[in-house]
Formats: sequence, C-alpha cells, structure tokens
Amino acid sequence: MLRIVDSFNARDIGEALRDVADGFELDCSNSIGPLKGVYRGRDAAGEAWRSLLNAWMTVYWDPVEVIDIDDSRVVVVNRSQMRRRGIYADEIEAQLWTVRGGKAERLKLYQSRSETLEAAGLRE
Repeated sequence: MLRIVDSFNARDIGEALRDVADGFELDCSNSIGPLKGVYRGRDAAGEAWRSLLNAWMTVYWDPVEVIDIDDSRVVVVNRSQMRRRGIYADEIEAQLWTVRGGKAERLKLYQSRSETLEAAGLRE
C-alpha cells in the first residue's frame, strides 16, 4: 500500500495500479473536491488519479501515521499537499485501505483521522 503512495507521488499511475486488484474501488464520496464519487475498477481509479495529477502541478501524499487495524485494513493519515498557479493546499486527510493477497481492493478517503477510525470501528 505504501508502494502505491510512493508511485502516486512519483506521478507514475501505471506503477501504482500494479498493486491494486482488478476490482479495486476508489471511494471519494466524502471528498470536497471535484473528484467526488466512487470509481470502480482499476481503469476508472487510474483515470481519477490521472485527472487529479493533471489538475495540479504538484500533488504529494506524505504518510504521517499508519495504523494496522486487522489483517486486511489499514488507516493511513496523510499530509496532502497540492499546488498549481496561485493555489496551494496543505491539509490532513485520512484513508482507509482494504488489502488482501498483497493487492489493494479498496481505498476510501475521509476528511479526518477521527472519522476514518470511527468508520473502521475504532475510537481515538
């Protein structure tokens, strides 16, 4: 999963997609940005990620905390930095990953660490 983040940061979506399952689901339904929605399948997720990278000159996810919940779920809290002409965004976001057999099956984005932990059945 962190290899996916590293590949995303390198703007190499093809490499990032090697570590996702064919039926990968990218759930951005909690997003406040233009990519709000749910993207099902490797191709749809790749297009969403490419769209994000094309909209910004710089996009960088800096994992500041990784919490293993169980054998298949991981919470990653990122400092997300994005930059384009005259606009700079620097925020904390959290992701709930589901991973099985070494492949990411699902990534759901949340706006806060506490919201993500609650969705995973944990409390702060």
